[in-house]
Amino acid sequence: MLAWIAILVAIPIALGSLAGKIGLLVAVALDLVAVLWLWLWLPRSAHAMFESGRFSKAVRRYRIIGALTRSATRERAALHSRIGCHVAGGQLDLADRLLATIDGAQLDTQERAVWLNNRACALLARGSDPHDALALSDEASALRPDVPALQHTRGMALLAVGRTDDAIAILDGMRAAGELSPRLEAERCRELAAAWTAKNEPAYADDYRMRAAALGR
Repeated sequence: MLAWIAILVAIPIALGSLAGKIGLLVAVALDLVAVLWLWLWLPRSAHAMFESGRFSKAVRRYRIIGALTRSATRERAALHSRIGCHVAGGQLDLADRLLATIDGAQLDTQERAVWLNNRACALLARGSDPHDALALSDEASALRPDVPALQHTRGMALLAVGRTDDAIAILDGMRAAGELSPRLEAERCRELAAAWTAKNEPAYADDYRMRAAALGR
């Protein structure tokens, strides 16, 4: 962080001394570009990497955001995002180590919902007791019922504990607020395919399976 600030200060001083007012204006423009890169492009790029399944690249971007930000909230958000990438990428031991560094009692509502959801996803990915994952996802969804990704985790947990009809209702309701990202929609369709297979409804299951395959191309 100190290096980042030093660079932003040094550029105008250096160019201003070398090229006068023009150099100073160029330096200010470069500083503005740097700030926009950190606060706008980098987070959007990291999210795009996550949505496309390029988790390693997303992690690198989130790590840069966490290292350069001056906001404790933004730093924690970057950490939560890194954990989500590690869980999605199957790096569960690394995700668990990072989760252990977070004090859930110190988080605000939005952060706590993400923290709980990451823990639930990690449990489901490990094949641990799904009832523990369901308890975590129930709490996360209660905190932020408007977030489709949290509903998806809850649907997976419900399916894992055998509450198939409840899982279908949750997964069907994920699109109530609008269209989902292609990655999340593909995952939703895969879970619905599994749910309808469990209900011995192969036609519905095949339909959702084909939708998931088409979105995954």
